[in-house]
Amino acid sequence: MVTAAGTRAGELVVDAGGRRGGAERWLAAAGCRPPAVERHRTGLAYFCRWYRLPEGVGEGPRRPWSVAGGAFSGCAVFPADNGTFAVTVFVHTQDPTRSALRDPAVFERAARAFPPGAAWLALGAEPLTGVLATASLDNRWSALVDERGPVVRGLVPVGDAVTHTNPTLGQGTSLALWAALRVARTADRDTGSARYAVAHHAWAVRTLKPWFDFQVVADAAVGERFATRGARTGRTREAAALFDCALDDPEVMRARARVRHLAERPERAYADPEVRQRVARWLEARPDYEPNAAGPDRGEWEKLTGG
Repeated sequence: MVTAAGTRAGELVVDAGGRRGGAERWLAAAGCRPPAVERHRTGLAYFCRWYRLPEGVGEGPRRPWSVAGGAFSGCAVFPADNGTFAVTVFVHTQDPTRSALRDPAVFERAARAFPPGAAWLALGAEPLTGVLATASLDNRWSALVDERGPVVRGLVPVGDAVTHTNPTLGQGTSLALWAALRVARTADRDTGSARYAVAHHAWAVRTLKPWFDFQVVADAAVGERFATRGARTGRTREAAALFDCALDDPEVMRARARVRHLAERPERAYADPEVRQRVARWLEARPDYEPNAAGPDRGEWEKLTGG
């Protein structure tokens, strides 16, 4: 490997350079085939502002839950250390009101329209930043093995270099550690061979790819809801019911916890007959249930954002 400090030789290079690390350019310059990349746009734009709790306030509220979504927008609160926390408001990338959220006053009005934002900002927190915007997010999977075999040997990606996902599920660090641990445990197995490259790829598809796929499906549901401004479909209703039912039913909550902590894949945890029956009974008892009802209606939102 050629670096600014000189040339380094080795059987295995671990690419931990992230989603913009440059491996694709290096491979192209070396005459390799391009990696097999799968990419999905989230369709979401995020606006975030950091705050600090006032002196004497040890922690923020435990309820309402830290994420709330409406038909076309949502709000999330992310507690951090030393009394700091981030408030995030998100909308569809095509929403005409999105640019107004860069204004701190508009941002705070919008955040307070959701239960989590209202509960945390009511504590008198001090803003630490302006409004930070993030858009053009995607979910990206990059493989160094295609239908013809390894694109390159002796190079193994970990972390965002192999899979970068929208951070709403908070799984990036865990997936990176899984990949790093796998490399550490297999670093004595002829790492420069095609067989090692194929085996590592198979492990990544089996172990990491399901969580990438889960994020893609979750984002598609949110993007569809925001794009159609809450048009009611069976799929979005059932997905929302799974979360809301968990607030009342400990068995469903345990299934959600297993998925959230990457202890069990969603297609297994949520397919459990007992979980499915409990969610179905919960929905039957609530024929008028409207998913994602938290937050302002469109008329209120237009007034809040000046849209």
